[in-house]
Amino acid sequence: MKRSRSRGRQKRKHPDRLTRTAELRSRAALDVLLSETISFLLAAGLPRRSVASELRKEARRLGAGGKLLRRRASKAVKQGHENLGEVAGIVHDWHRQAAYTNRKTGEPRALRATELRSLVARRLPHERIAAAVQWMELNGIIRRRQDGRLALSMGRQIVLRGRKLAMERAAALVPQYLRISLRNADTPNPRTRDIDRDARVFFLPEKWVGLWRVIVRERTEALLEGVDNWLEDHMLPDDAGPVREVALHCYGFTGEPRSVVTETPHSRRIGRQV
Repeated sequence: MKRSRSRGRQKRKHPDRLTRTAELRSRAALDVLLSETISFLLAAGLPRRSVASELRKEARRLGAGGKLLRRRASKAVKQGHENLGEVAGIVHDWHRQAAYTNRKTGEPRALRATELRSLVARRLPHERIAAAVQWMELNGIIRRRQDGRLALSMGRQIVLRGRKLAMERAAALVPQYLRISLRNADTPNPRTRDIDRDARVFFLPEKWVGLWRVIVRERTEALLEGVDNWLEDHMLPDDAGPVREVALHCYGFTGEPRSVVTETPHSRRIGRQV
């Protein structure tokens, strides 16, 4: 009898330890998410006082049970995200449409101003054409040549520069990733989850980091071009049924240099995850 009581006490204590461990991990995740977000905002150029003031406002709103997401802010971020997507569509057409590519090479050719306006008109209404062309030129997506023609300054993947632009991009993409994480956590069937996988090692020699970036860039460009073509061929903005926004987002991560450790590389390998 004494032995069985002892086992019973051990069984009752074991779930408590698991609960405490889960709580500690949740607290650690909360600390990392908050601190990294604050550090990102400061690095993007926001004044420390402004960030602290916004955090206090959000804390009061949370304590009062109010809504955290502001409709006006959400609308502004969404509009900027969609505007960038429309410009990406214009660049996509510039690479694929025969009227705007070189017949011999298949590469996008430099366009006269009237040709570019005609290209943009395939995506945007007339009243937005001039603003779109100006935005593309200001953000370095197109450049004006000496002969007056306009040429693309980058490939099919648009890369905007500047830390404020990085903040706007993060504001559009990070909430999507957070929703993916929650949705996948509640979806038992792996085939109906959104893609959320990675290929990772913790001990890549520094000499291979440059090659790693080259390989990832080449392979993701090929992947994204194929996916982008499929999406464009199947997109129907005026479809009679419901429509959704869908996207595939890729990023490569290079961590800080690490010290040599005593454990073997095999003990810390991580493969693709769902």
